Amino acid sequence: MKRIFVYVNEQVPAAVVAGRQLRDWCAARGVACSDSSPATDREDLIVALGGDGTLLRAVHAASSLKPAFLSVKFGRLGFLSGAPPDQLIEAVSATLFGEAPLELHTLLEARFFSGSEEIAQRRALNELVLHALPGRMLTTTLIINGHTLNESSGDGLIVATATGSTAYALSAGGPVLAPSFEGLEVVPLAPHSLINRAVVTAPGDLLRIELSDPHRGEATMLLDGQPLESPHQVTAVEIAVAPEKLRLIKFGAHNSYEAVAQQFFGLDQPPAPRHRDDA
Repeated sequence: MKRIFVYVNEQVPAAVVAGRQLRDWCAARGVACSDSSPATDREDLIVALGGDGTLLRAVHAASSLKPAFLSVKFGRLGFLSGAPPDQLIEAVSATLFGEAPLELHTLLEARFFSGSEEIAQRRALNELVLHALPGRMLTTTLIINGHTLNESSGDGLIVATATGSTAYALSAGGPVLAPSFEGLEVVPLAPHSLINRAVVTAPGDLLRIELSDPHRGEATMLLDGQPLESPHQVTAVEIAVAPEKLRLIKFGAHNSYEAVAQQFFGLDQPPAPRHRDDA
């Protein structure tokens, strides 16, 4: 029996209606459909009805990344959308029968330390943000593969995947990375230096961010917008590309460059490429 889990943004009425329609469709075809208990590796598909934030919450709520994920845009942003609302049923059906195209998305894995003790390990699809407390400054030392790259003071740092390069990292001045890129980018937040710039790393690089200044080392840690809850003060974070990837369904959806053109440049269709003879 095929199994799917439906994660609905209950604040969006159209997404709630679509969730009911999907459950009815599953019941009529003998497909097990759940929206109450946490998703497990027994599911074939996890469907997120909402926007990009709904998909991020679904990824963090899932106990396994073995199922494929389908995001259907009912919200404002839809960079990760895999199908428009009017193709929800077709996309689910194609996925269950192995006929839907998919993209593999890199995740980051972060290990948090207090002194020499590892206190937490988390993953993120978009980004890890280290942000200074309100009214304070954060001083960080960035070390890549054991080599110190720089020391920076400012509002903090963002470590983003290619998926997250069009989110907070882009707002902070970072580059847009191709979705297939498997490395990470480090983007400073309001640095107190004119020479601090974004850094793009290779897939196998190990990043370490040290917060060694006790007076400028307290920070809020956010993974895809969700705070790290810990009674201990974090003094260092090690970040690497996670071994597993997110399998994201792309059924009749626009590609990432079209999404950038529409969201940031207001273009319904990207301009046609120009040739030298057109100049």
